[in-house]
Amino acid sequence: MEENVKTLKDYLQIARRRKYIIVIPALILLLASIAVALILPPVYQSQATILIEQQQIPTDLVKSTVTSYADERISLIQQRVMTIDNLTKIIDKFGLYSKQKEKLTVAEQAEQFRMSAHLELVNADVISQGGRMSKATLAFKLSFDDKDPQLAQKVTNELVTLFLNENVRNRTERAEETTVFLEEEAQKFKVEIQKIENELAEYKEKYKGSLPELLSSNLSMISRIESEIQQLGLQEKMLDERKISLKSQMAIAGQGLLASSGSDARAPSSLAELKLEQARLLSKYSATHPDVVRIKRQVEILESGQNPEQPEANAELQEARQELTKLRQQYSDNHPDIKVAQRKVAELTGSASPSATKKLPDQSINNPALLQIKSEMDVAEIQQASIRTHRAEMQEKLKSLEMNVGQTHQVERGYYELMRDLDNNKAKYNELKAKQLEAKLAQTLEEEQKAEKFSLLEPPLLPNKPIKPNRLKILFMGFIVSIGAGLGVGYLREMMDGSIRGHRSLAHIVGMEPLVVVPYIENQEDRDRTRKNIISFSVIAGVLLLGMIVAIHTLYMPLDILWYKTWNRLGLI
Repeated sequence: MEENVKTLKDYLQIARRRKYIIVIPALILLLASIAVALILPPVYQSQATILIEQQQIPTDLVKSTVTSYADERISLIQQRVMTIDNLTKIIDKFGLYSKQKEKLTVAEQAEQFRMSAHLELVNADVISQGGRMSKATLAFKLSFDDKDPQLAQKVTNELVTLFLNENVRNRTERAEETTVFLEEEAQKFKVEIQKIENELAEYKEKYKGSLPELLSSNLSMISRIESEIQQLGLQEKMLDERKISLKSQMAIAGQGLLASSGSDARAPSSLAELKLEQARLLSKYSATHPDVVRIKRQVEILESGQNPEQPEANAELQEARQELTKLRQQYSDNHPDIKVAQRKVAELTGSASPSATKKLPDQSINNPALLQIKSEMDVAEIQQASIRTHRAEMQEKLKSLEMNVGQTHQVERGYYELMRDLDNNKAKYNELKAKQLEAKLAQTLEEEQKAEKFSLLEPPLLPNKPIKPNRLKILFMGFIVSIGAGLGVGYLREMMDGSIRGHRSLAHIVGMEPLVVVPYIENQEDRDRTRKNIISFSVIAGVLLLGMIVAIHTLYMPLDILWYKTWNRLGLI
C-alpha cells in the first residue's frame, strides 16, 4: 500500500477549505501585536562616556601607589556607588517610582534602579611589554533608562558625578593608607632601633674592657706594660747593685775613720771641728784650694741639714710635676699615665721630705762622707720600694688586661649579633623612610589629580529617541507569528478531520485505484464565491499592509511622543 503523500495542490485545497480557521487566528494575533506595539510606553536612555586618562607626570619620576587595573577599580566603584543607601538618596532626590513606593520596599526599589542603570566598558587590544596582546580599558559608559527623558538625563548626570567623586576619594584614600602604613612601620623600626641601641650600650658598659674594637689597644697596652715591668725589674736590680756598692763604700769609709783615729791627725767629726779645720786651712791656703773647698762644702751641708743629692732630687721633682701638668691637659684623672705621674710626684715628695725635716739621718754619724753614703742608701731603698709598688700595680693591670683579651672572643659574638640586628633594622628603617617619602609624593599626586583619573568625555544628553519598545520589531514579529499561528491552526483542524477527500485518499484506504474519477464541476455560484473571497482577502491584506506602513514610516516617532504625553497626563509615568 502506497504512502499517502500530499502535494502542493493538496495543501492549497486544505487552505481553501480551512480559510476561515486560518485567517481569523492570524488576524487576531496580528491585531494584538499591533496593539502591543502601539500601547507600550516609550523608554528613554541617557548615556555618558567617561575617559580613563593616564598619569600626566612620567611614572619614572613619580610612581602612583594605586596599582590596580582600571576595570577592577571601576567594578569596585560601582559596588560602592550602587549601595542601597546611595540609591535611596537618588530615588528620593529625583522622585523615582513615586507611584510604586507604597507597593515596593526600599530593597526592591534599589533593585529596580540597578536594572535601569547600565555600565559598559570600552576595551581595546594593546600590546604589552612582553609582546603579548591584551585587553586594556580605555573608557566606560554610564546610562540610565526611564520613561521621562529629562529624568533619565538627570539621573545619569548624578551617577557620573558619584563615579568621578568616588574615584578621586578611593585613590586618595589608598594613597593616604599607604603613607600611614609606611609611617607606622617606620615608627616600629625606630622603636626597635632604640631598644637595640640601649641593649648595645648596656652590653658595652658591661664588657667595656673586652670589646672587639679595643683588642688591638689592649694588646698594645699589654706589650707596653710588660716592657715597663721588665724595665722596673732592671731598675730594681740596678738599685740592689747600688745598695751593695754603697754598703761597700760605707764599710771602707768606716775603716778609714778607724785608721785615721789611730794616727796623729784626727779627722773632724762635728760642725765646730769642721769650722776650726776650715780656719786653719784658710790660714795656709787660698779659698780655691781643694781642701778648703771640700771643708767648706761639708760645713754648708751640716749647716743646711741637706744631703748632697737634695738639689738633684728637687730638680727631678720639679720635672715630674711639670710632666703631670702637661698630661692633665691631655687626659682625664683616670688615665693610666696620669696615675703613674701622680705616683712619681708622691714618691719624689716623700723622698725629699725626710732629708728636709731631718738635719741628720743618724745622730750617731757625724762624718760627712758616711752621712752622704747613708743618704744615698735611704734614697735607693725608697726608690726600690716605689718600684715594687709600681710593679705590683702594673702586674695587676696586666692581669686585668689579659682577662679582657681572653673574654674578647666570647664578647665578640654577642656584640656583633647586636650590631647586625642594629644594622639590619637601620637599613630597613631607611628603606621605609624612603618609601614613605615616595608615598607622600604619590599622595600629593593623587590629591592634585595629576595621576590616572576619570574625565567626562561625553556628558549625558537629553534623549530624543526611545530605546524601547522596538515597535518595528514587534510588528514584524507579530506578522510572522500570526501567519504561522493561522497556518498551524488550519493544519491541525485538517488533521483532526476524518473525512475522505479525493480519489487518492480513497485508494489509500481501500488499497485499490478507482475505475473512474469524476472531476468537480464548478458552477457559476462557485465561481462568484471564489471571486468574492479573493476580493475580500485582498482588501483585508491591503488594509493591514497600509496600516503597517503608516505605523512604521509615519506614526513611529510621533506615536512615541504622543504616548509619552498621554501616559504622563494619566499619571502612569
